[in-house]
Amino acid sequence: MKKLLLLVSLLMVFNFGYAQINPEDKLGTWYELGSNHKISDKTSIDTYTQVWLYELNDNFNFFLFKLAYNYHFNPKLTATMYLGYSDFDGDINVSAPHTYERRITEQISFKHKLSKIPLDHRFRIEHRFFRKHDSKPKAARLRYRLGTKFNLNKTVFVRLTNELLLTPKFSNTPENRFYTGLGFNISKSHNIQLGYMNRNTSSKANLHRIQVGMYFKTDFRKNKS
Repeated sequence: MKKLLLLVSLLMVFNFGYAQINPEDKLGTWYELGSNHKISDKTSIDTYTQVWLYELNDNFNFFLFKLAYNYHFNPKLTATMYLGYSDFDGDINVSAPHTYERRITEQISFKHKLSKIPLDHRFRIEHRFFRKHDSKPKAARLRYRLGTKFNLNKTVFVRLTNELLLTPKFSNTPENRFYTGLGFNISKSHNIQLGYMNRNTSSKANLHRIQVGMYFKTDFRKNKS
């Protein structure tokens, strides 16, 4: 328990090092649906859908769909290639033209233990191709996420993550996303999570979001190891 409290404190310090300026009044919601489909001992496919709302259950903000191919070097190290599509409404009040995006992402994820604390690291490079009503800009974004997961029992677990996102073309100020949530294992292959996301954007907006997610796995290997 002491190690859990220490890690939470470190993540909070990591998060609040970015000043909480211009807080938004509305409590929004992020919905996620993620899946992993094992094809062989070394390969798998992911699908991922995300919907953001500016308010608790209203006012569309963002939609994202991603399809990914994973190569598992070993149980701790995985390389991933994503293709993604998104639809973004950038204003909470005004009905403005949406921004659409096609995204190519390279990712490396690595898991290990520090003492008895499980840690996971995720590094991403995103190549983003936007389509606005009057232009088609391009940008690269760098992302690093540190996370951990603690099992309280066979059914319930705690998930903690903190992620930095930087788009040098648009801003030298990183975006920061801190997440803490409670997860429930419905079965060996299904879990749901309910949590809180604090998002400090590169424009200094401080956003508070409830995050609801469902995640599942399937295994299509003929001879399962």
